[in-house]
Formats: sequence, C-alpha cells, structure tokens
Amino acid sequence: MNTIPLTLEARKPTYTVIGGSRGRNCPEDFPVSILLLNRGSRLYRASLFQELTDIGFDSIISIETNPDSPELETLAARFHRVRFIVFKENISIGDQINVGMRESCAPYVFVLWNDLRLATSALSSRFFDRVVELDAACLVPYLGSASGEPMPSMMHPALDGQSLRIVPLPPRKDGEKSLFPFDLCGIYSRERFILGGGFDWTIPNPYWQRLDYGMRTWLWGERIVFAQALKLNYQNQPPALDLTPDESYGRFWLKNLAPRYRADSAYLPGIRFTRFLLRSRMNPFVAWREFNAARTWVRTTSFRFKQDAARLIDLWDPLS
Repeated sequence: MNTIPLTLEARKPTYTVIGGSRGRNCPEDFPVSILLLNRGSRLYRASLFQELTDIGFDSIISIETNPDSPELETLAARFHRVRFIVFKENISIGDQINVGMRESCAPYVFVLWNDLRLATSALSSRFFDRVVELDAACLVPYLGSASGEPMPSMMHPALDGQSLRIVPLPPRKDGEKSLFPFDLCGIYSRERFILGGGFDWTIPNPYWQRLDYGMRTWLWGERIVFAQALKLNYQNQPPALDLTPDESYGRFWLKNLAPRYRADSAYLPGIRFTRFLLRSRMNPFVAWREFNAARTWVRTTSFRFKQDAARLIDLWDPLS
C-alpha cells in the first residue's frame, strides 16, 4: 500500500461495457451525463432509466458489480442511452467512480445512487448555465429524506483540540461550501476531477476516501459548493459510514492534515513522523515506509497546494 497514486491512470480495473448504441454516448443536448451507482434493491431500475431518459440525459453510465446479472442484456436492448460497466473484481466505490469518469465524455458528470430520485421531472437550460456559473469542482445537491425532511448533507470542518471534526448541517444558501460531497452525490467537473487525481483507491475505507478527495480539492484551490436548484430525495435511509480511525485514516492524515504550506508550495515536515508512528501503531519500519511514500507524493504535488489544512479550517466560512 506504500505507493500513492498521482493520476487515475495509475490503476485500471478489469471491466466490460454492455450497451450503448451510439459509440460512447456523448451528450448532444445536455452538458451533463449520469453516473449511476447501485446499492440495495434493484426492482425498479427500468423505471429509473426511463425517468432519466425522459428528463433528457443523452448519456447514462450504470456501475455494475455483479457480472452474472441476467437483466443487463435486456435493459441494454431497451435503453440505448445506457451503458453498463460490469466489474470483474471487487473494488472500492471511489475506484468505480474513477472508471466511470474516464468512460464519460461529457464535461460534467452527475453522480447519484439508484435509491435517489430527482425532485423535479425537468432541468432547465438555465440550470445548466448555473452549473457553469458556479465554477466548481463539484456541485452538491439538496438531499431530502424519504419523509421529505432536509438531510444534514453540508460537511463543515472544525478543530477539536488538534483533531479534525466534521460538522454536518442542512444546506442554507445557494453556493454554500461543503468539505466533500455527502454520499458522493453531485455534479462533478470531469476535467477537474481527472486533473485532481480522482478518488485514492489505496484508501479503501469509504469515509476516509471521500474525505481525502474533498480535502485535496480544497487544498489544491478548487471548490465544492451547494447548488440549490438540484434536489434529490432518498427512497430509503442512506447507509451509515464507519468513521473509525484505521489504516485508511493514517494515509488520509499524511496526505491532507500533516503537510505544511510555505511560500508557494507544500512539504511534509520530518517531525510529523513521530506523531504518525504513535497514532498508527505500526511497526516502525512499516510506518517509515508509509511516511516516506506520503513525503514523495507531497513533494511531487507540492505546487498544486494553495494552502494547508490549518489555514483552510481557520478561514472556513461556509457562506463566503
């Protein structure tokens, strides 16, 4: 686990693509394509594909983790705008999104789960103008519960002593900041996602993986903000995430919280190794290899940093 990926091309999982009658299904009318993640019941998949097609999406990519699913060929024949990416190995959700981003050819990619529904049956051209106006790496939606109550989906950083604490709150204002996309949902700029390295597949814990993406986005000068016009409702309760500090947390900490910013670049101070060793409970030789891998990554990406975590949290104003 020592090597930290620099680009999405550092890993290429094995998968096949089923369906899609128009090449890669490049959008003709919408600048946004759909990347659909699947969990739980899939009884109403056909109706969901029909809803998304009726809204006007020219390109829909559905992420599949069951290669033996008997319904894919039937669905592919019925919905020509849908391509099914079928993985032949077990990979993290972030890795799945990385592949979906590479496969998409639209400038913006709308990531959502199959247990979410758009609260409106149409998205106006003015909405897509707003996507461009907000000029962000990711636009996060309003998320409502199955009963219609607003979910605390805006993630705000705070310091609890020397530790990072995440405070989830309901959205308040269009353009409000969020540290990372809650439940991964949002409209991502494909170009910025790829340039930023996407999700780190070497961080397998889903919570620390998405927090790593969000922190890196902000530390490298990009933004994740709320788009008020984009509203989704859950059909079921979203699954809880494991926030336990584990090996994934150690890599997240080294990449995002440990680096310091000076002048015009970042560096990982050697003095940070002692704290990492004590908290990681690793064998000292293993911990040193992990620390050096992070130091190499920070050195290689040093000029991508525009601030460090201390400054980001200290100056965080969600409505500014």
